[in-house]
Amino acid sequence: MNKTNWKALFLYMTYWRQFPLLTAMSFGFSCIVAANLTVIPLLASLLLRQLLQHQTLNASLLLCTVILQGVFVTSAYLLDKYGIAVLHHRVEHLLYENAFRYLVRQDYSFFANRFSGSLVTQASRFAKQYTTFNDVVFFDLTPQLLSVLIAISLLMYYSWPVGLLVTLVWLGSVTLTIKFGLGRMAMRRAAVAKESEQVGELADMLTNATTVKTYGAEDRELSRYNKVNVLRGEYFLRSWWRAVRNGWIVEGIASLLFTIVLVGGLLAIHRHTIDVAAFLLFQVYALRIIDNIRRNSMIVRQLEVVAGDAQEMTEMLDQPPQIVDAPQPEPIHIKQGEITFEDVSFRYEDASNAQTNLFENFSLAIAAGERIGLVGPSGGGKTTITRLLLRFMDIQDGTIAIDGQDIRQVAQQELHQAIGYVPQEPLLFHRSLLENIGYGKPGASKEEIIAVSKRAHADDFIRELPEGYDTLVGERGVKLSGGQRQRVAIARAMLKNAPILVLDEATSALDSESEKYIQEALWELMEGKTTLVIAHRLSTIQHLDRIVVIDKGQIIEQGSHAELLKQKGLYAKLWKHQSGGFLEQ
Repeated sequence: MNKTNWKALFLYMTYWRQFPLLTAMSFGFSCIVAANLTVIPLLASLLLRQLLQHQTLNASLLLCTVILQGVFVTSAYLLDKYGIAVLHHRVEHLLYENAFRYLVRQDYSFFANRFSGSLVTQASRFAKQYTTFNDVVFFDLTPQLLSVLIAISLLMYYSWPVGLLVTLVWLGSVTLTIKFGLGRMAMRRAAVAKESEQVGELADMLTNATTVKTYGAEDRELSRYNKVNVLRGEYFLRSWWRAVRNGWIVEGIASLLFTIVLVGGLLAIHRHTIDVAAFLLFQVYALRIIDNIRRNSMIVRQLEVVAGDAQEMTEMLDQPPQIVDAPQPEPIHIKQGEITFEDVSFRYEDASNAQTNLFENFSLAIAAGERIGLVGPSGGGKTTITRLLLRFMDIQDGTIAIDGQDIRQVAQQELHQAIGYVPQEPLLFHRSLLENIGYGKPGASKEEIIAVSKRAHADDFIRELPEGYDTLVGERGVKLSGGQRQRVAIARAMLKNAPILVLDEATSALDSESEKYIQEALWELMEGKTTLVIAHRLSTIQHLDRIVVIDKGQIIEQGSHAELLKQKGLYAKLWKHQSGGFLEQ
């Protein structure tokens, strides 16, 4: 078991420190179970000896045994109910919360490089596997270990040669069981990784179900899925075969131990070193130790499963976010909304993990309240500028400041609250339209939400839906058309009413008539705000204060619409193409 796998188990144990009383009660349960498994047989043996030697039962000892048995059972029940059960609930709650907290605070690149379905599975496994770990520790590992140690001590007391042989065989079995478990770990890890990949493939197909249908690619996707599924099954099967082999070896050891205790006990009776009562106690303890040997294999296997399933999330929790807040972030101070990019350099990893320079000593100043458009060829850096402003990604050199305040010195959450953002492909929560629009301003009244919906020309289609504003929009807003989702996103941004506004192709999914109305609402929304608008449809930005043309990470032209047409550069060329209705052949 490698360091990460051990860490997954140790990570679970660290949560016990947060609930010391519940943890103590849980271990108390384990001790009582162990005592019940060893002390009661000992008392029964003493009763039997009394009966054989004196032909009568010791009433006091019998009463003590019965009472003690009742105390053990009652105490174990109460400690299980109020200790283990509550501890399990509390820790699992924290595990789910911590996994969610870690994921929700990750940066843009984290989600861009991972399947959302796999992340859901990993987070769920991470929390749920604590149930198995908790049960193994308190119901199996601890009571089994304690009962074996007590049994071996009593065997040593009655016959040290038999006790010594039993100890050596038991220790050998424990060593082999751990060794076998560690040998299967690589197989288990590979199987779990393939299972996560399988879930990711399933989630990816469901997300792109329309694409699969329109391309008639059902069989192709099924074939792709089955390849991963087959490999997952093979890894799990190999792991299971190894477990079966290990199990038979353990059974052989258990048989050897039983033989030692049986023969040793009979020889001890023959030599008159023990009586029949002690011999029967030997057999009870032998069965207890044999049961432990058999269960050890299962315990290691369960811990192996816990460690393997929790490994992916454990590794993830070990990795800090790439975009982090300053140790002591400054309160954000936006008075005017002036934005400056000063000598900015930015590199990113492409699909082949090679470093690519996009910006080198890039500078751009945007005056407070200025409305600028960013245009240029795809891949030139327009969208990256907005992502850098939002700190979805971090620059390597230079400074990005708002009103002179470096955005790296303020908390990301405060920065994001100060910027209204409408992306090209807005995604909605699988919640009601009221909740989706109201997301822009927590605590907003229904009247406020309806008012901005009217301004965004979303109110009409919302009221035509069966449940109006209470209609659930489906995962990612799939129940709405692209234009409807866009209008909901614009209404949400209007409700937020942030001092800085970023529109990334915000009207791209709208028809011409809707765009006309939305443009009017957007002009109203832009009033008094510093605004960045990315647009390929140049007619939507021709009335902005300034248009900045970007190509290959450099500003090649900037000015008003009229000024850029006079320059007869790239912007004029793009305008000519679009104003004619078609791109030139």
